[in-house]
Amino acid sequence: MTGPAGNWEPQPKYQRDLEPGELEELNRLRAWKEEQEREAEAQRLRDHHQQIALEEQQRRVAEHQQNLYAQQQNLYAQQQNQQPYPHAHQQYPPQNYAHQQFHGHPQSAYPPPQPFAPIQQVTVNNVKRADCPHLLHLVLTLITCGAWLPVWIIHAIIVAARN
Repeated sequence: MTGPAGNWEPQPKYQRDLEPGELEELNRLRAWKEEQEREAEAQRLRDHHQQIALEEQQRRVAEHQQNLYAQQQNLYAQQQNQQPYPHAHQQYPPQNYAHQQFHGHPQSAYPPPQPFAPIQQVTVNNVKRADCPHLLHLVLTLITCGAWLPVWIIHAIIVAARN
């Protein structure tokens, strides 16, 4: 009744006991299962090919980077072997500066310096702020019906002694 994998498969002797539509249903389910297995295998194969293609692309990129690095090393080595000024041994024709006019200082190839930024006026507030906020103390005294008055008096004495 059960196969080696534990799946129930109808035996020929039991097929005659099945209803007329059940055999077609079983065959349809078996075909569906086989189709699902084929699709899963095809997907695994596509994934495998994608992985191989990705690995090949990564190998090519790494190889290209190695080639570029080798080229850079070769260029660096060539630059190190060259003279710092390759044309230093050549003589240039002497320059004739007679046509230039000097008016006290040589004319510069650079533009004239920009003027300094304008001076900004700064206003300093020299008004001394009161150390004792009397308006705040008055409001607190009115709200507390006079209970804040001793605090205000003590604070005013301390501030007056400090000044």
